[in-house]
Amino acid sequence: MYLTKYVPYKCFLVLFSVINCQEKLMSQGVGQQLTAWQKEELIIHQISTGQGNATFAVLPDGTTLLIDAGAISSVDWRTNAPRNLPTKPNASRRAGQWIARYISRYMPIREKPSLDYAVLTHFHDDHMGSPVLAPLNQSGDYALTGITEVAEYITISRIIDRGWPDYRYPRPMSGDSMMMNYQRFLTKQIEQNNLKVDRFRAGLIDQIRLVKQPRAYKANFHIRNIAANGEIWTGRKQSSRAIFPPLGSLQPAQYPTENMCSAVMHIQYGRFDYFTGGDIPGVLRFGSPAWHDVETPVANVAGQIDVQLMDHHGYEDAQNGTLLKKLRPQVLVIPVWHESHANDEVLERVFSDSSETGERDVFATQLLKKTPSAIAAKMKSTAGHVVVRVKPGGGSYRVFVLEDTDEQNRIKAVYGPYQSK
Repeated sequence: MYLTKYVPYKCFLVLFSVINCQEKLMSQGVGQQLTAWQKEELIIHQISTGQGNATFAVLPDGTTLLIDAGAISSVDWRTNAPRNLPTKPNASRRAGQWIARYISRYMPIREKPSLDYAVLTHFHDDHMGSPVLAPLNQSGDYALTGITEVAEYITISRIIDRGWPDYRYPRPMSGDSMMMNYQRFLTKQIEQNNLKVDRFRAGLIDQIRLVKQPRAYKANFHIRNIAANGEIWTGRKQSSRAIFPPLGSLQPAQYPTENMCSAVMHIQYGRFDYFTGGDIPGVLRFGSPAWHDVETPVANVAGQIDVQLMDHHGYEDAQNGTLLKKLRPQVLVIPVWHESHANDEVLERVFSDSSETGERDVFATQLLKKTPSAIAAKMKSTAGHVVVRVKPGGGSYRVFVLEDTDEQNRIKAVYGPYQSK
């Protein structure tokens, strides 16, 4: 493990100014504001809103990607206080607004911020936004929440989700208010802003590609679609196979859950690897069929990685032993909005001294007080935005923890450099 205390900002005159600039950026210290993306860097921001997942990435050529934009409903039975976190940095704005403002600050071009891609891993409010009690857009066509609210402030060129265009797997979603709102949003954005929408396809390596300078990084950067909707990459070229039984062989009550259908992605830049699996489960409930474990087949094709966004927020059904053994992440990031994130048994597996799973550093965007102090003490951070900054070429990276109680986003701590695998 390559871990140091934060390195104060220093700038020494050297012969090669480009190298000097890169080192200056990577060596920022506590109290400073994180500097903007620089060409050839990969930066992945886990945005802390207390309301669900939101991952913003700037790819090496400046292509921008948002993965999820959660906004939970305060009146939903799953999210009633005191079991969930308050909105960060405060309740003066909704989560979608905070996400848009954060993204705007860290866009490569800030004059007219736009997203090249937005991906929804699956259709839950903490990943896409609940329309309950949310205001309507100016024309009254749809409610502003999560991804629909982000698009109110930042143009999105292309959205990729697991259901387009019919939204019928594993069952029709036409009666769900959240999905009805989302589909109205898509219809209007396609008509008015030329939005492109695609279905996430397991196995593909070019559905999400660099759009600014694709040829410059063709040899050492790609995003692999690992799995979605029970289809998983075979490990060969861009082919996939089914891991769920045919729906015709199941009763409706036995259909795959929404979490099981999550889109799973692997970002590779040189030797650096990042994994995000939405809410896929891997720990079976008693009596559940083996195919309910999605993590194990995913782990068998994903290979070793450097950084993982913890599956299902570290809930009790996630992060099984096979996943940890196969992926061997150096760094895990937990996107937290509820007291069940992360489960104590999950954290015990993560912090296990087993040589099969490897040593790792854990960063949580927030923790509620119910987490045992002995476990919390092992974490590198328990509050704040978590930013992974990868050096040009992908050989090493640092983790920056940013203040999330205001919009200054000053650096609270810096960890690394970690050497990519």
